[in-house]
Amino acid sequence: MAEDHPSPATPDAAGRDRTGVARFGRRKPGPPEGPERPPGPARQPTLGDLFWVGTACAVSVLAGGGIGYAVDDAAGTLPWFTVAGLAFGVLSAVLLAVNQFRKFV
Repeated sequence: MAEDHPSPATPDAAGRDRTGVARFGRRKPGPPEGPERPPGPARQPTLGDLFWVGTACAVSVLAGGGIGYAVDDAAGTLPWFTVAGLAFGVLSAVLLAVNQFRKFV
């Protein structure tokens, strides 16, 4: 006698099996998905790209240090939040620069 209903492990349109358990994380084997770079040499950064990176790095470090100094001044804990703010600013500047320059390699 043939079964008239699907087995409990058959996923529905929402990706859940008949027991209600979602089946996430399963990927098809193969190359990773994403935009492919066209063949040929990578694009060279322009003066505007370099200016943007320099400005973003400077603003990140100054904003992090400024916010840390303001918190230190209000709390009376000089220099702890200033150092933490500067560290956060430097980290964000590095991440911004790496993200921007990935377009060119």
